[in-house]
Amino acid sequence: MRAHPGGGPATHRPAGAPSAPGRGLLAAARRGPGRLVLLALAGALGLPACQPGGPGHAAPAPPPVGHYAGTVQLAAGQPAQAVALELRHPAPGHYTAELTGPPALRFVADTVAFQGGELHLVRPGRPGEALALTLDGDFWRGTLRLDSVQAPMLLVRRGPPTPTMYRVGEVPQAQGSAWLFAPADVRTAGAGLALLPDAATGPAAAIWADALARYGLTVLLLPATDSASPAPAGALLAAARRLLRNTAGVDTANIGTWATGPRADAAALALAAPGGPRTAFFIVQNAPAAAASRDAYRALARQKLPMLGLYGGGGTSSAAAAGLRGALRSPAVRTYRAAGPDLLVPGPGGPTFAPGLPDAVVQWLPRPQ
Repeated sequence: MRAHPGGGPATHRPAGAPSAPGRGLLAAARRGPGRLVLLALAGALGLPACQPGGPGHAAPAPPPVGHYAGTVQLAAGQPAQAVALELRHPAPGHYTAELTGPPALRFVADTVAFQGGELHLVRPGRPGEALALTLDGDFWRGTLRLDSVQAPMLLVRRGPPTPTMYRVGEVPQAQGSAWLFAPADVRTAGAGLALLPDAATGPAAAIWADALARYGLTVLLLPATDSASPAPAGALLAAARRLLRNTAGVDTANIGTWATGPRADAAALALAAPGGPRTAFFIVQNAPAAAASRDAYRALARQKLPMLGLYGGGGTSSAAAAGLRGALRSPAVRTYRAAGPDLLVPGPGGPTFAPGLPDAVVQWLPRPQ
């Protein structure tokens, strides 16, 4: 945290949004891994070294590092949910924050704002979710905002923080932002994944990115859209692949694609086109598998591209799943009838993954020889 004249803390945010879709990814890819590491580290911290803001200005106090355990009350009459806050100081002048608990609540913050005993965190990819806490001795008291819901939270310090599993940084776009979820330990290379949600699954995409990053994947979460044009999809996939190739800890031979809804069909058409972008594997979620795209799916199957189809719910989803299964001539199309399009089911701690997920996806991922 850097003290400015007047005592206000700085927030470390990447500046300069690109002027056209995809250029943020292209620019980030061209900057190379050093920039991405800086983005993931500094962006996740948001707190440069505490320094005086000038003559007569004392350096503001840093956030108190530690493991804070407690509960959050999501709804009256429902059991409180166990949560924990990890405040870490991994390097001089840098601080990170992570909220753990049920899958729908946990996140690593890209920016930590702390001033006057008040801590503010916003969930990457879900700006409607934010944590606001006030320090009271060894306690944090405040609320977790989940869009229109204000959930009271109480935490108490229980010792030193646990090690971080991943970091997150922002890649600004002309419309919205992409988010890079990258494992903290880059000594062992793991798979990279470009995640392309549609409007229906966009709100839950950050939950999936968080879960996959905890398994060691590097996930590039792109802004949600219902755009279904193959040419823009191909350019975006190519740019995403370049960015992931330049990210430390990514196995460059194992970079794949996960696309949902109409974006899945568009991605299939782009990948199957002559000179189309490359991908090591292809996961489609609630793909319509419309007639116009089935030849593309068949072509990818003939190329022996590993493909997995995931569908939530019944009705039209079941029909689309049957269409994709027929096109692929493969049993690797799975339907989760109790889940919604986002592959989540309601639970007392918020939505949780359909039974067997995300483990089934991680176990399916191809492992290069």
